[in-house]
Amino acid sequence: MVAPLWLGGWRDFFDTPPDALAAWNDIDIRERIQALTALPVEFAKDTTAACAAELVMGEGRRNFLYVFIGTFIGGGLVIDGRLHAGPGGNAGAIGSLPLAGGGKGKRPWQLLNTASVYVLEKALAAAGAPTAAAHDARAWSPELRPLSEVWMRETCPAIATGIASSAALLDLEAVVIDGEIDRTLLREVIRRTDDALAGFDWQGMTRPRLVEGQIGPDARAMGGAIPAVLCALRAEARAFSEASGSLGRRREPRAPRRSQSNDSCTVNASNAAENVQR
Repeated sequence: MVAPLWLGGWRDFFDTPPDALAAWNDIDIRERIQALTALPVEFAKDTTAACAAELVMGEGRRNFLYVFIGTFIGGGLVIDGRLHAGPGGNAGAIGSLPLAGGGKGKRPWQLLNTASVYVLEKALAAAGAPTAAAHDARAWSPELRPLSEVWMRETCPAIATGIASSAALLDLEAVVIDGEIDRTLLREVIRRTDDALAGFDWQGMTRPRLVEGQIGPDARAMGGAIPAVLCALRAEARAFSEASGSLGRRREPRAPRRSQSNDSCTVNASNAAENVQR
């Protein structure tokens, strides 16, 4: 299963009662779901899962920062062809990168305060348009395009700042940008972000190429399914191997294998991506 981390955070950003968000801090989603089933339950950050989908089913780049523009902007990280989740499962959290300027309490804004689709949703709602239009072709319609233009004027330079900071630390080959917005709008975001990157001083670091993601809005769900698919493939391959080995010869009985997370079918997104590629 996949979900955002720290669902109880960013209380000043959401227009919701603080107590409603704070309640999420005491909920272990994986533990709750595990209590409902005997099947193994694995948890991954949603944008890490989306990054896994891009790694497995995209164009096979070996070193890239993955950026997913959704209700919140977030990301994942691939180093040397392997999904790098980090010790806390939160690597590639580009949405939390600080930007210049201060929000409430004089703290720097984070990238997600500017570049998330939620910001566009709020602008549409204030104009009397449906918030769902931020996620489909209506956002680029003649009626709503001016609001999307305003959003991009803030969003694209902010994403460029996050990319430049990441490139200095990670020596990236590329930055793959995907999201749950209309593809025309996404391509315009990529183009304008690339234009903004041209204004940075790249001395001492390599400017990464910006690439459109191949998966789209379903990347998070597809990435979350990778471990389950790999588990099924392993079980099928094991059954075939055992059946083939039994033909033509008598096999000695063997001691039962010790159970390990339901026959070792529990895998994380990083291992899944590596094994599916093989």
